[in-house]
Amino acid sequence: MALPNLWGLYNLRSSPYFQATLRSDAEATPLSLFVGRQGERQLLLTTIGSSRSSRQALAGRPGIGKTTLVQAVKADAREAGYWTSAEILSLGSEGSSEDLLGRLLHGAFDAVLASYPTAAGPAVEAAQQLVRSFRLRGGGFSASALGFGAGGTRTESVSTPPSALVLDGPRVLRDLLAYAQEQGAQGLVLHLNNLENLSEAAADRAADLLRSIRDQALLLDGLHLIVVGTTDAVRTVVQTHTQIRSVFSDPLVLQPLALEDVQLLLANRYAALQLDLNLPWRRPVDTQRLGRKWSTWRPSLSQPSWGESGGRLLLLAAMAGSGHLGCPAPLPHHLDRPALAAAREVLAKATAGCRAWARAALVEAPAS
Repeated sequence: MALPNLWGLYNLRSSPYFQATLRSDAEATPLSLFVGRQGERQLLLTTIGSSRSSRQALAGRPGIGKTTLVQAVKADAREAGYWTSAEILSLGSEGSSEDLLGRLLHGAFDAVLASYPTAAGPAVEAAQQLVRSFRLRGGGFSASALGFGAGGTRTESVSTPPSALVLDGPRVLRDLLAYAQEQGAQGLVLHLNNLENLSEAAADRAADLLRSIRDQALLLDGLHLIVVGTTDAVRTVVQTHTQIRSVFSDPLVLQPLALEDVQLLLANRYAALQLDLNLPWRRPVDTQRLGRKWSTWRPSLSQPSWGESGGRLLLLAAMAGSGHLGCPAPLPHHLDRPALAAAREVLAKATAGCRAWARAALVEAPAS
């Protein structure tokens, strides 16, 4: 027996207010649902297309759609002949410069295999060996997708000495970039993420790590990097040191989507999640109500996001591919009294901790 689905009241398979990043390789959250951000999208692409290597920074409040925008940019770049993958590389305050160099090489190798699955030759084999060494030293892994066979753990022996990444990593990365260009790639586009609400000390540490690999890796021909995070963290990381500030563009800071883009985003998600194609879907959030509330919500994006769990009816009105704003759902007016009472009970239980906010915003259904 199927479990109850409260979204079925609106003829939807699941919540259209998901927070997951849109990806070209994700069926549930496809990149085709992306809307808006045309100016920012074009600026990032123009910078990539205007030089043989580039380093850009994208900033904004949590949930505003930074990561999804970069996924869209990478998809556009792929169409233009650049090699990339849907994977996101971590740039944080932990680890060493060797770790960061290893992640860059790993990301470049992933991009080569994702774009050219039959890649082979000395440059690819050298990169494969160093990436394998890096992954094994980092702990448990599953490397079959990279041609390494079965999964492994830290206890496995590695023939490559630990110092090889420091000594040979930059050369191997350079040779891999050259190989990609020889095969017709315009360059490799990599996405460094995870700069979200770092402490001042952590942001300073991340800035030091980035500076430590500047001459070794960041300036290599054919490499295009986009660093993403919250505004303060990104500015600290790319503007603290003159050596990094001189090779990065000024951070592009995302602003909230326009109301018409939010409405289009919601309509696209409703249509994509339609449960019964023979019946129309229903809007959980009334368009006029969303418009009236927009001027109140828009300046308050730094407030915590209201998450979902357990079939809760507290909806999240999406601002961008992965962005969101708290937005309540009016309960369908056609419900009979028992069903309406049950739905309200679920809503009350699900909104513990933000009940006052939910009560003020909930659209009451008329008595029948």
